[in-house]
Amino acid sequence: MNKRWKWTVWFFLAVLMVSLLNGCQASQEVAKEIELTVEVTAAQNQYIARTARYAGKIRGANEAPVTAKMAGRVTQILVQPGDRVAAGQTLVVLDSTGLQAALKQAEAMVASTRAQMASNQLQLENARLNYERMQQLHQAGAIADNALEAARLQYETLQSGAVEASVASAEAARLSLQDQLNNCNLTAPISGMVGSIAVSLGDTASPQSPVAVVSDTSRLQVEVLVSEADINFIQTGSKVNVYISSLSSQPFSGTVVSVDPMADVVKRNFTVQVALDEAQPQIRPGMFAEVVMATEQAENTLCVPIEAVIARGDKSVVYTVDAENRAHPLEVKTGISSDRLIQITEGLEAGTPVIVQGNTLVSDGTLVRVVAGEEKV
Repeated sequence: MNKRWKWTVWFFLAVLMVSLLNGCQASQEVAKEIELTVEVTAAQNQYIARTARYAGKIRGANEAPVTAKMAGRVTQILVQPGDRVAAGQTLVVLDSTGLQAALKQAEAMVASTRAQMASNQLQLENARLNYERMQQLHQAGAIADNALEAARLQYETLQSGAVEASVASAEAARLSLQDQLNNCNLTAPISGMVGSIAVSLGDTASPQSPVAVVSDTSRLQVEVLVSEADINFIQTGSKVNVYISSLSSQPFSGTVVSVDPMADVVKRNFTVQVALDEAQPQIRPGMFAEVVMATEQAENTLCVPIEAVIARGDKSVVYTVDAENRAHPLEVKTGISSDRLIQITEGLEAGTPVIVQGNTLVSDGTLVRVVAGEEKV
């Protein structure tokens, strides 16, 4: 009996020892610290620029509307959008039936007054000769004073120029009607490509609304409206990128050619004209474009990838890694930011590695496994 009891005691002691050993091993496994994999990049001095994007449409650098000088019904449209035209070429014709009839009447009036003027010239010459003869007879005492006075009045009346004035008035009326008739042919003010045509046959063209637009597509540009916050950073001659998403994801090169000195009174924005450096055939007027302009910029300044900076309330921090592979936060002050980089003005030195991936998962003292990140430039 005592022997069985001893074996039972030894059995429970053995089980207890095994349980204690397993518990210690489990505690050691739980206590083992987990490493977090992070990606780091060294802070470095480089160029940075803050950019702003502004939308606009492609247009010819020289673009002119075709506008009727008087209201009239459209009878002919001689071109189509996209046609190339020369300056002075007729694009749209307005109804001129009434003007043509009025012009014929004016021409007849001019002919009549001219004939009357020719007759008046003959009468004037005869009146002059008669007045001179009457003067001689009056001096000889052959006629009375009233006869001489009647001859003088006849001569001066014909000499007054009333008929010549009638001829001038008739000619002016004819020229005015001829000018109106010419205005029935709406011509291209410049050579270039026809853009939109805003009228159809039978419509009434109005001086208040262009019937078409002609654009000189040999030089293309984008007109954008820039906010007052950015306008002071934009200078004539500055190089910019122009994105035309319908053609390519790569930018086209452009140059700022003009900056309005005064803001629009309603929108409070400034008009900026950007010329495309190369007018390529696939770029057409009317296409939507985005102009990316550098505003604030700095040379050789300390920068890190923008994802390295984390906001902590009203503060900004970056995480560095010490020699024992532990993460530590550093409070920094930031400046200019672009779409990839952010300027560090205080709190960090060049060459310091900062965490760019995994920094939202670590805290002060977290053990990390460092993976070098791709160098940002």
